[in-house]
Amino acid sequence: MPKPLMHPLPGTTSEQVREHLRRILAYFDEMRQSVPTPGAWLPPIDLCEMPDAILIRVELPGVRRDHVRVTINDNVLKIEGRKERTPPAGQETRAVRYLCLERSYGSFARTLVLQWPVEVGRISAGFSAGVLTINVPKALSCGREVVIPVGE
Repeated sequence: MPKPLMHPLPGTTSEQVREHLRRILAYFDEMRQSVPTPGAWLPPIDLCEMPDAILIRVELPGVRRDHVRVTINDNVLKIEGRKERTPPAGQETRAVRYLCLERSYGSFARTLVLQWPVEVGRISAGFSAGVLTINVPKALSCGREVVIPVGE
């Protein structure tokens, strides 16, 4: 009887391999979600760090405020929504042939991993003139130098 080419891995080694594979698959799934799919677009973002807060500005021209959703979970801020294509005025029922179509339409989702402790209860967002502004206050213990007295 021939010997098998591979020997079974000990229990702890197989658990370690399984955990590494799980992490790799999670990484690939995260990468897949960050690649735009047909019908999706990624609005440009400005991310600014200030001494007491993180300021995020997202350009969303043509997006209605009620089509935008902002959530935070475990310091991961997610901005998602959609921009609908509207036919030219008076052409709602007739076929339209586009000669040039450069504007993006469809759903979008942006995910930002915040690398600072934040005050989740004080996050605010506003939408004006096609720009979504999100103010994320830092936690008081973040970004400030604290002098610690050294005793004898």
